Amino acid sequence: MIELRRGDGADAESLGRLRAASMIEMGYLRAEGRDRFAVRAGADIRELFDANRLIAWVLCDAEHVAGSACATFFERLPYPDGALHAEVAGVYVEPAYRGHGYASRLVEAVLSEVRAAGVRSTFLRPSPRSKALYARLGFTEDDHSLMRLSGGGVSDALAGATVRRVSLD
Repeated sequence: MIELRRGDGADAESLGRLRAASMIEMGYLRAEGRDRFAVRAGADIRELFDANRLIAWVLCDAEHVAGSACATFFERLPYPDGALHAEVAGVYVEPAYRGHGYASRLVEAVLSEVRAAGVRSTFLRPSPRSKALYARLGFTEDDHSLMRLSGGGVSDALAGATVRRVSLD
């Protein structure tokens, strides 16, 4: 029997496995790195659940978790309308289960909880293939540019170092 249900920490390993499959499909992970990444992702996901910073909905076929949608919560400096933000991520349905509207239903369930949490803004970073799905669910593209720090933000000179104070003199 196929069902959608709210995920929890007990699903972290399955969510890590789905995340690895998604990363491989998008070209961010090579197949030979699947198992190692899945274990690390599962541990990170469990930590997010434990910190109450993650909600997830999962698609189950009996005991097999075949799809997911998640949102991570984070705070920014305060705005007049709040500081809590959410990013929708981890939306993935195994190929054998696609074409039945499961991704839409998973995301709708996540968005229901995000709205109830009273977040200031909800965003996502869609793949080109998934933009139509998110547009149907009410997401719009904006003209805000996102700038990324090259190298991931850690300079070679500081890699592994702990910075306690920066002098501006």
